[in-house]
Amino acid sequence: MVYDLEDVTGVGWAVTYEGPIIDVDVHARWRNGAEIVERLPKRWRDFVAASPDGPRGALMPAGVSYPFQRGVNKRLDAVPKDGLGTSYELLRAQLLDPYPIEVVNLGFDIGQEVAQHNPYFAAAIARAMNEWVLETWLPLDSRLRTAIVVPTEFPEEAADEIHRLGEHPGVTEVLFSWNGLGKPIGHPAYDPIYRAAEELDLPIAIHGAAGELEDGAAHTAAGGLPNSRLEWHTLLQQPTLTHFASFVVHGTFEKFPRLKVMLIETGIAWVPAFLWSLDAHHRALRAESEWVRRLPSEYFREHVKLSTQPLELTERKKQLIELLEAFGGMDELLCFASDYPHWDADDPFYIATRLPKEWLPKVFYENARSFLRLRTASEPRVTQGAAR
Repeated sequence: MVYDLEDVTGVGWAVTYEGPIIDVDVHARWRNGAEIVERLPKRWRDFVAASPDGPRGALMPAGVSYPFQRGVNKRLDAVPKDGLGTSYELLRAQLLDPYPIEVVNLGFDIGQEVAQHNPYFAAAIARAMNEWVLETWLPLDSRLRTAIVVPTEFPEEAADEIHRLGEHPGVTEVLFSWNGLGKPIGHPAYDPIYRAAEELDLPIAIHGAAGELEDGAAHTAAGGLPNSRLEWHTLLQQPTLTHFASFVVHGTFEKFPRLKVMLIETGIAWVPAFLWSLDAHHRALRAESEWVRRLPSEYFREHVKLSTQPLELTERKKQLIELLEAFGGMDELLCFASDYPHWDADDPFYIATRLPKEWLPKVFYENARSFLRLRTASEPRVTQGAAR
């Protein structure tokens, strides 16, 4: 396949959007794991101190992933001089100030550290990570908001954490960092999480490449772990299909009719064919589940948004648009995401050249503004204290 570089890169296409931008996926990481460990209760600090690998080893997620990722996952110009963590100064210089950014939504560095076999340790880590981002990042800039992580292997504790921090005006969503019980995440075992999120009007965010790097029901790719990075990176959207089908079959959106789900870094080209297939089989699904009361695509359109990153690269610009327009209504479903500071981060101006002009106000701003829980009220006191 030969790509027309002028077509796919946007060179020669006028940027046709000058309005405000909400970026739904930006990553922030601590310089040293000690920043998280110091926020743990004493018994867990002592637990980490006894680990031969220290904070880094203690915060490693459970399970396995493809080991030879090569290099770093950041743009080289976004790596701080000392090579540690992520930098607000670089974020401001490279994203916040050059573009008309109104809100940036932080999602840790995917949040995998809560993936622990010990559910009590996982709950403590989640609490410490949330306090870290609220204390160290959000005070830096009024444009910053954040997801919170929860221990999905301990749904009742996850619900408690949502209730503890869910009223904070800087919190926008709940990041589902892995399927901690080893079940597709529509399973009713996770209902306490969805009940709490719905009560506080917080979307559930599912990040591609998060939980599926660990032990879980939905591996990165069907059949087991990929044998190459090419397979791993290309097939990251596969678990999302498992999880959404699970939401439908288990009636998650019937039980929680105000629940919202943000799919991040899962791609978008799979959506039409997958939902056409689910709709075609919905009568069979209804035979197995009392909860399938509408077409799956109707649940998707009502409850789900997707990030633009990664936007599939087609041979001609119009090919992707034709596919999306055949499904219809994709302008209502997409939310801009840069994925900064990762190596494949998308420039807003690039995305503006890839999508129809009439879609841009919704994609860059309106969809996320109505979907995320964005508040501007005076910040209430955050309940402090160590996790149990």
